[in-house]
Amino acid sequence: MHGVRDLDVVYDFYRHPDFASHGGPEMVQFLDSVADILRSKLLYFGTSHLRLFLSRVATYPEFTDHPSVGVYAHDKYVNLWYSESWQDGEFFRTREDGIRCPLERGRGALLELLARLKPAEAATPGGQ
Repeated sequence: MHGVRDLDVVYDFYRHPDFASHGGPEMVQFLDSVADILRSKLLYFGTSHLRLFLSRVATYPEFTDHPSVGVYAHDKYVNLWYSESWQDGEFFRTREDGIRCPLERGRGALLELLARLKPAEAATPGGQ
């Protein structure tokens, strides 16, 4: 799933019974703690396995060329990371910064990493 703005769709993904023993309940707990933040910002959600990706762009091709924040919750911890990449001549460079913390500290970590996403890159499908 990629390019979704509806947080309820993300909740449904992590509540699926197949994910009950693979971090789904922990991700739902994390989402509960940050839902107000996620709903208040112009972000697009994507999922890959049990990782949640947050971006200012909607489509997958654009997503790979813009900074993003990733989240993976498991057990009592949440892993968050900021990632950006760019072409530098013949090199493809990446930069990542990660935070691992207890679930109850995830809100502050998420706010720190979301602050790195540039609001000017925000766009809605169809230019709306």
